[in-house]
Parts: sequence; structure tokens; C-alpha cells
Amino acid sequence: MVFLPVGEEFVRGLGVDFTAHAEPEWDAVVDPAQLDGRALEPVRDGGAYVGLRPGLEPAGERGISVASLVTASDRTRLADLLARAAAGDLPTRVHAVVPLDRAADAHRATAEGGLRGRYVIRP
Repeated sequence: MVFLPVGEEFVRGLGVDFTAHAEPEWDAVVDPAQLDGRALEPVRDGGAYVGLRPGLEPAGERGISVASLVTASDRTRLADLLARAAAGDLPTRVHAVVPLDRAADAHRATAEGGLRGRYVIRP
């Protein structure tokens, strides 16, 4: 199985090993690209899957535990992350910058999944 290109240079720049080929028998998969059921394929029987869309996880199979991360906004932490990203100390992935009147389009595209980066909404 080959996953969609994810920006090998970006991932390696974060100090992470990179592969575009999912070999079978992984202990766990975290699915930030929202591949859902396709991301279960390389997980070994009894392994783990973690998604990022609570309530939209794929059905568990082969004894794979399935969960999603749940987050809550934290104004102080978000301000720190923004400052670090603006200073270039925190790498970011921007899919596109769109005007405010296209925010609904960006939201729909994000809900479909598979994006490499996020939308930035410009006022």
C-alpha cells in the first residue's frame, strides 16, 4: 500500500523517519491525514489506530483498538504556538490562504480529509 505523498523533506526536517510505503504489521498508526479505514490496513492484529476526528473513526477490526484525540482550546498555549510559528521556530504546513468569504469552502474541503497542511483564513 502506498499512501499519498506527505512531504518527505518536511517530515524528515522534524527529525522523523519517513516512508511512503506502509508495510504490514505496524504496532500503531496515527491518522492525521484522515485516511480512516485505509490507515487500518498496515496495523497488525491487536494493534492501535488513533484518528483526529472524534465520532468518525473507522470500525475496529482484527482486534485493533480505535480511538480519536479530543482537544480543547487553550488561549495561552495557542498564543505561544502562533508566536513560535511566526518566528519560524515551529514548522507549519499551509494548504492554502483563502479570504473570509471562502471559509465555508475551506471547512468543507477540510471535512473531506486528505489535506497536506491547513487552510489559513484571511480577513
